[in-house]
Amino acid sequence: MQFLITLEETESGFSVQVPDLAILTFGVTIALARQAAIAAIQANLTTYHQIGKAIPNKKNVVTHLTNPDFQDLLFAFVNVNMPAEKKAA
Repeated sequence: MQFLITLEETESGFSVQVPDLAILTFGVTIALARQAAIAAIQANLTTYHQIGKAIPNKKNVVTHLTNPDFQDLLFAFVNVNMPAEKKAA
């Protein structure tokens, strides 16, 4: 599953947001920031799966691209594997 992320350079690295899941994380480099975003998204999706809740609907990408709060940020996509179904023992 693909998710849009935003990256913002800070004094000590890169802040990362996943707007569709209200996730905020950080990495010292862009690569580490992307990895942190993927790990946070996977944890978030796993939690939704474990408690039986639906993943929130993603907004249209244009909604985020035109959001004035994201005006000066870098956008990227990350691919995340969906949580595996638990198998009955």
